[in-house]
Amino acid sequence: MAKKFKPSSSVSFHDAPDEGRESKYKEIIAKAKAGSQERPGPMSGTPRFDEVNSSWEKPEYPNQISETTAEGLEAIAVAEQEAEYAAKEAAKQQESGLPYTPSGDIGKLADDEEKEELSEDEKIKNAISSRVSEIDIGQYLMNGELTQRVPIIPGKLEITFRTVTDLEECFVDDKLSTEGELTARAFLRRANEWALAFHISEVNGHKWPTTIDGDGTISEKSINRRLAHVKKLSSPIFHLLSQNLAWFLERVSNSLNMETLGNG
Repeated sequence: MAKKFKPSSSVSFHDAPDEGRESKYKEIIAKAKAGSQERPGPMSGTPRFDEVNSSWEKPEYPNQISETTAEGLEAIAVAEQEAEYAAKEAAKQQESGLPYTPSGDIGKLADDEEKEELSEDEKIKNAISSRVSEIDIGQYLMNGELTQRVPIIPGKLEITFRTVTDLEECFVDDKLSTEGELTARAFLRRANEWALAFHISEVNGHKWPTTIDGDGTISEKSINRRLAHVKKLSSPIFHLLSQNLAWFLERVSNSLNMETLGNG
């Protein structure tokens, strides 16, 4: 039968030193207590081990944000603007009583708003420009004259405009210089009358008399007949024809520029 172990009241975790070594241990302990090494002072200000980089000084971090963070902030700002825009559009639709359907295309919505803000003159210009035939620059270069039929009111008012020569422009300048002193409004109307008298080639298919005689001089008889036709126009039609003449000349200029640039 095994003999039971009876623990003592205290247990030592190491063997007691030999009698010869006990005095040696006491000497070592006494020297350690009497040592001259200074103990460390307060630990305040000392960095933690996980804050230490290559030295005991805390590393400096850049003040500016990273490129990735900047892009993220910009994306958030854009999203907020789009959300604000969508909310405004929804409020407008709600006021009008129509259901709101977000398109997700802010650029398209902006374009639609811009189209809605076109003036009446711009709407008329776009409508008429979509009905005219393409300008033939070859005709202008070969014959020295370019014409274009403009259906201002299709089937009811269709004007064929023509370009004029330098001879005709000089003739008009001379005539305007003999008008004497005119108010700005009177001068503008007179200039538009001369412009329409020279630039109109046909009205609803009816040709107007030629402006230059066979000898290469201006036919004042033809010009007087043309001016008489212009002065019979009502004020709204006169204004409408003057507008369309300006748009015709603009199309001619744009076409010449495109040809000069090689359609590029």
